Amino acid sequence: MRTFRWHSALSTLLLLLPLVLPALVRAAPLPGRHFEARGIRTYYELHGKGSPLLLIHGGAGNGLQFSKQVSDFARHHRLIVPDCCDQGRTSCRADTLTYHEMAEDMIALLDHLGVRRVDVMGWSDGANIGLDLAMNHPDRVNHVVTFGANFSPGGLREPDRTWAANATPESLGTGTRDGWTQLAPDTSRYVEAMTRVLALWRTQPDWTPTDLGRIRAKVLVCAGENDVIRLDHTEALAKAIPGAQVWIVPGASHGAMIERPDLVNPRVLEFLRR
Repeated sequence: MRTFRWHSALSTLLLLLPLVLPALVRAAPLPGRHFEARGIRTYYELHGKGSPLLLIHGGAGNGLQFSKQVSDFARHHRLIVPDCCDQGRTSCRADTLTYHEMAEDMIALLDHLGVRRVDVMGWSDGANIGLDLAMNHPDRVNHVVTFGANFSPGGLREPDRTWAANATPESLGTGTRDGWTQLAPDTSRYVEAMTRVLALWRTQPDWTPTDLGRIRAKVLVCAGENDVIRLDHTEALAKAIPGAQVWIVPGASHGAMIERPDLVNPRVLEFLRR
């Protein structure tokens, strides 16, 4: 999740989540597993039964961001909930962080689990990873649901672009640092990992309408009414993807799936049933 608006309701949520969610982890046994591939040790969880659904979290976050979806979704789907490279309980890679490389990590995880085709729901950075999967592995993806996706850094609202251009690991705040270090396999690499995340936000993705036009999955493009992503950018994203639908979550911000699971969960499940 992008930590841009420090004086918004979402900013308050972002400051609290890193502190609350690790406490939940300590309170109950971890259901997760690890596997090693592509130079990293990936943490993932499996929940429920049914057709596979891959849930990909936002930047600087982890799979616990889907805590308000897992119970509802697991009644209908076999959920695959990983932590991405440099984030959560997954180790760091020695090179730069890109959406494409994280998408390839997801393919490695699906191969490890023997999953040939999958539905994908992604939030923010996770939404961009889901789009990369659909572009480059059309034979592996049935549906994609995106929340707060962008196809270029220019898709952010002006205040958020300005924040991203000047942000540092230190300016992310102690809440983000504490949340990251309580879960990370190597707590000494916080500055390195967040430097890579910030560089990712400033420079990626960089997709053209032609790139997006390669997507053959059924796509639902979602954003909050008050998202950090501009509405016209969200609409342009959907227009470039053949047959894509748009849904703007009323009254919600970039954290729509946390703020309004009562709206998000049934709408996503309905879309995936089609």
